[in-house]
Amino acid sequence: MGRDRNPRGLERRLAANPLESERDFIARSRLPRFGSRVAFDRRRFYQVVAILAAVCAYATIVLGGTVRGMDAGLACLDWPLCNGSVVPNLGDPRVAVEYAHRLVAAVTSLSLLLTAVLAVLWYRRDLRLVLLSLVAFGILVAQVWLGALTITSSLNWVIVTIHLALGTATFAFGLLVALFALRLPPVGAASPRPIG
Repeated sequence: MGRDRNPRGLERRLAANPLESERDFIARSRLPRFGSRVAFDRRRFYQVVAILAAVCAYATIVLGGTVRGMDAGLACLDWPLCNGSVVPNLGDPRVAVEYAHRLVAAVTSLSLLLTAVLAVLWYRRDLRLVLLSLVAFGILVAQVWLGALTITSSLNWVIVTIHLALGTATFAFGLLVALFALRLPPVGAASPRPIG
């Protein structure tokens, strides 16, 4: 039937020391040993965060349109809280949509902040990526401020329009950052690939 995979004496050793089987499994498996270092791919991590930022920026625009279409812009009467609490009563669909818009905007903010910080820390030689990341985050800061002003101004149409325009610009710059992140050279490559 083939070779016996259990060498002589192993059964006696396992009976004497049951932990031997676990050590043997770990030694033979492809899993890293406990305490061993796992390689961290900065480039891949940055790409994932940049794509997340672009997708979330788009989702924020879609949810903002849903908020506008459901006339839910004032479902939460204060900012940054919603009706005086961190998590409001989500039984009202208008409150739920407005709250979802705020949550996705928060994830967008965190991911764009992370892309800007990581671009400065890891890719400072790629001036184009650093500049796009910082501009995207700067536009986002202005857009978040206008989002708060939208609530406090009782949906002044000028502020709502500028808020939407800045949301679109945030998405555009987030998408550019994601596209340039996907073009980052692998670790150890000499130079970035040409765009043309």
